[in-house]
Amino acid sequence: MPISRMKVPAVLSAALALTACGGSDNTIEEQTQADADDISGVLLPAADRMVYLNLETGQIVTEEDSWHIAANRMAFKLNSGASGEGKVGGALAVAQDDFYNANGEPDPNVFTNATANSEEEHLRGPFSEPESWQQDAFSSAFGGSDNWSEYNMTNGVIEAKAEVAYLVRSAEGNSYARMKVKDFNFPTRGGQGIESFTFEFYVQPEGASGFSTTPVSFIPPADYSGGDACYDFDAPAVVDCQGDSNWDVKVGFSGREWYLKSNSGVSGPGKGGASDPMTWAEADALQKDPGISQLYLTDSTGGVFSEHLWQAYNLTGEHKIWPNFRTYLIKADVEDSGSTVWALQIIGYYTEAGESGNPTVRWLPVTTR
Repeated sequence: MPISRMKVPAVLSAALALTACGGSDNTIEEQTQADADDISGVLLPAADRMVYLNLETGQIVTEEDSWHIAANRMAFKLNSGASGEGKVGGALAVAQDDFYNANGEPDPNVFTNATANSEEEHLRGPFSEPESWQQDAFSSAFGGSDNWSEYNMTNGVIEAKAEVAYLVRSAEGNSYARMKVKDFNFPTRGGQGIESFTFEFYVQPEGASGFSTTPVSFIPPADYSGGDACYDFDAPAVVDCQGDSNWDVKVGFSGREWYLKSNSGVSGPGKGGASDPMTWAEADALQKDPGISQLYLTDSTGGVFSEHLWQAYNLTGEHKIWPNFRTYLIKADVEDSGSTVWALQIIGYYTEAGESGNPTVRWLPVTTR
């Protein structure tokens, strides 16, 4: 797989699409049409809020009610783990591998020729019982740690991947930086946590016309003990993660996880965020923040939906989002062997008027064996 899910020009084009009208060649009416009454379908008005859905009743509900899945624009989550108090589990049932080439890149011809009707057969099974049911966990704007670090089996040290970079938005939401992952040293056999790290930032302060040509560096403070450390790239300085609400990037280690976090979403009160990972050459080619807010992801919770994406961007130069019609299994209660299991597909992203951020889902109860 390439270092990022899409190259920088594609990222920017896709983000532009989110601010414009557009839509699939299939209307919502066509997308939700079923051959039998056992398939339920609904458009979720999630363009500017989190929308909660009860799959048993087919009703959009509030967070305080009983719900199984929720959506906010492209992001989906389950009512479990880090996302909710429920016990909902998910699993990927049909991966749609034929929608992707040998390098893992989307095949535009397959995507654009697929329709809700042609892919309905995958929703109907049959399905085997998954080896395990996945519940939601923390999802960083920077992605999983394997995006920017790797394990050296020879010496047991987790190290920085070469030439990985991000665009980062500050907690205040009005300044930006190109961030390079320059060094990371986590000796896992020592039991002391992270030993050292260096992240370089080329900062575009509020009101500036471009990124600076001289970097500032985030390195461990003198009293660092291997856990969390926070940095304000505008200051620029290491700051107290608890006492300073204006930190921009947090690096840390807790339990068995090492991570990068942005001051956003579930991680902090700020307006921060980060782009998909890219090579440093791609980041260095950008002289200023592109000015597209949708480029910046925020810290959130996720699981089967974030690990197995349901869509692809800008496949034909039309700046649209195309579903891959992957089929997911959703179990109402992973602790109850007799609880309901649904097969579910996400089949669209637009209203009939072409307004983005409004995904359409369809599902039906199924039996696994």
